[in-house]
Amino acid sequence: MNARIALLVVVATLLGLFAAGGLAAAHAQYVGSTPPAASAPLPTAPSQVTITLSEAVQSGTGTIRVTNATGSRFDVPPVTDSSDGRTLSESLTAGGPGIYTVTWTATSAVDGHFTAGSFSYCVQDANGTACGTLPPPLSGGAPVSPLEVALRSIGFLGLAIAFGVGIMANFMWIPAGKDPDARGSRAYGVAFPVLLNVGRIASFGFIVSMAGLFALATGLEGNSAAEALKASSYVQSVAVRLALGIGLFAFLSRAFAQSRGGNPETAAWTIQAAIFAALAAVVAGSLGTHAAGVPALTALGIAADAAHFGGIGLWFGGLAGIVSIRRFFREPEAAPLARIVLGRFSRMAAYAVSLVLAGGIVLAVLLVGTLDALVTSPYGWVILAKVGLFAPMLALGAYNRYRLVPKTAESERPTEAVRRIVGNVRFETSLGIAVLVLAGLLTSMTPAAAVPAGPVGPFALDLVKDGLKVHSEVYPPPTTVGAYTLTLLLNYVSNGTPFYLARNGTAQFTLTDPPRPPVKENLSGPHGNPSNHFSITTTALSSPGVWKIDLNFRRLDSFDLRVTFYVTIKAGG
Repeated sequence: MNARIALLVVVATLLGLFAAGGLAAAHAQYVGSTPPAASAPLPTAPSQVTITLSEAVQSGTGTIRVTNATGSRFDVPPVTDSSDGRTLSESLTAGGPGIYTVTWTATSAVDGHFTAGSFSYCVQDANGTACGTLPPPLSGGAPVSPLEVALRSIGFLGLAIAFGVGIMANFMWIPAGKDPDARGSRAYGVAFPVLLNVGRIASFGFIVSMAGLFALATGLEGNSAAEALKASSYVQSVAVRLALGIGLFAFLSRAFAQSRGGNPETAAWTIQAAIFAALAAVVAGSLGTHAAGVPALTALGIAADAAHFGGIGLWFGGLAGIVSIRRFFREPEAAPLARIVLGRFSRMAAYAVSLVLAGGIVLAVLLVGTLDALVTSPYGWVILAKVGLFAPMLALGAYNRYRLVPKTAESERPTEAVRRIVGNVRFETSLGIAVLVLAGLLTSMTPAAAVPAGPVGPFALDLVKDGLKVHSEVYPPPTTVGAYTLTLLLNYVSNGTPFYLARNGTAQFTLTDPPRPPVKENLSGPHGNPSNHFSITTTALSSPGVWKIDLNFRRLDSFDLRVTFYVTIKAGG
């Protein structure tokens, strides 16, 4: 199998993962609330609600709205954050008996993603009467964004190649010039600028990806850049990496210009500065990951992530560098140069693999948690896909090191050994590209070890009015501007049986903040047997802000039934 076929197989695998669906973007997940606990009956109305999430929240982005069955609000702004940023609190005004719905929104400081959720609680009456079964807490956000995955993947590829090329140039190529035969080959002076130019182009791709991620996490997510930089470790990490990427590009561009005279040694100090900038970018990237957000193990998470990606950069970046100059290595006179460079790279790759494995194991323990989660969660499946691609890379690397590299030192047919190594390296590089694309997908997803928010499903609210319970669901969970399906079930509160005497249902969508004229649409239904089901698919939620949704049904046995609930929509991204 050649590299082109391998790449097609890898692309098909990635498309299959996307087509499988169910890949949720990484978000701050609901952990708990006190008081009240979700779905809990209370003897008296609470004076405060506190919500704990799985990740730190950007300061000032958290919102809490508490409403009763009539839509009256009982929350008293502002929302306050805890010292660790994972807890949101807000005061409440006194309320009477009944069911209350808490809806919250937050933007994660760890990954910049917007999340919304809801849960209900019940205040009992004077007789201690319970309120029946309440829905479980729900939270969620937009699915994995292909744009974000693409930007993250480009960033990983760009930084890995720039870092690996710098290491190869400084620690393998220039030292090879001490050998007279290697220095005397045409490839020593001619191929070196080509190698640096590949690193320069990769660093520019890294800059583009960081600029795109910064725009996605600020303007496109509806947050101002100043606020995000102040409150989000992820946005701070992206900004620092953007600055370091610009420095990396400048250093590699200068080294490229210096080396065009045919003497690689003149660019040594500039290349070392580029390596330093790349290393700083690796560490800065680790500061803005989910591994850095693991409570009590932040330092371990950062170190493991930096070691893992640093090892990938050393290995994959070097492979990409070899591929870029493979035609020079195939020249017979370049055999001494190829022998030294490939031999040094092979030894360095062994250490790089150790870093990849050690960091990867620690990250798997921190972010996956259990073997069951590894085989049952989408996050675990992507990790297994990475391992599946990593294994043949490791096998090929071992074969090159222990079988082919020694043959480059033989007097007979050393060029043939170099050709076979280069061919294997092309295949390894194709697999490495797929691994880094999967890494871009993985860093956009919720770690399996994150505390789940309950059943994955639509945004659900139960509203009680005039003896009836209106169960409303919005799918997908309302987050960004787009099309949503609203479904409603009507039941008697007293015994839970279906209410089938409703007709002519309507939904009126009103943007309250900022204000906008309402949009009124007819509901489809009633459906079902008994006929207590209404639905509508709408694009009325067409702008970011707080939307008031007024539902109206004509009752055949009484006056019209009117209920209201609210959802928050963020800017598209």
